Amino acid sequence: MPTKGYGTIGLKPAILSKLQKATDEYYPGMFLPSALIILMNEIKREYYSVEMHNMKVDFSGTYTSLTIRRDVKEWLEENYTNLKEEYNQKYKINNFTKFASIFTLNMFESKTKAQNYIVKLKESDFRWLIDEYKKQQKEYDTKYGTQTFEQFADKFLKELFEKLYIVKKF
Repeated sequence: MPTKGYGTIGLKPAILSKLQKATDEYYPGMFLPSALIILMNEIKREYYSVEMHNMKVDFSGTYTSLTIRRDVKEWLEENYTNLKEEYNQKYKINNFTKFASIFTLNMFESKTKAQNYIVKLKESDFRWLIDEYKKQQKEYDTKYGTQTFEQFADKFLKELFEKLYIVKKF
């Protein structure tokens, strides 16, 4: 749940332009602060995790402040506290501002990587999934408390992929 208020982070021009370009790619028409809220929520829901990527970062130019929601800033600060040693070793960062810059770039890079593993369904696959939902709705409702189609699809597809992974191991 968002807290009241806003915070600011400082970003160098090159970083800000990279973040805006990534925002335009994944969230067309949306502002960067809103995209950061969505990314934070996706990471908290474990849709993907933020991994450290090899990147060259241009820290030249004067800082520009970016106003973000306070809960996003607090989340960034929490990650800074937890990850500053690792980020210092890999990227030679020594302050929150540089961490926030690199961490947000890593968020978008991790999202890019996660996009490679998204399941894309054709319309015929979707109909099959709806038929399965109708067949197994009561069983899944009893077993998982699943009531909506989206909840069923998440659980059902996850189970299928787990079975495929086990078979793949053999």
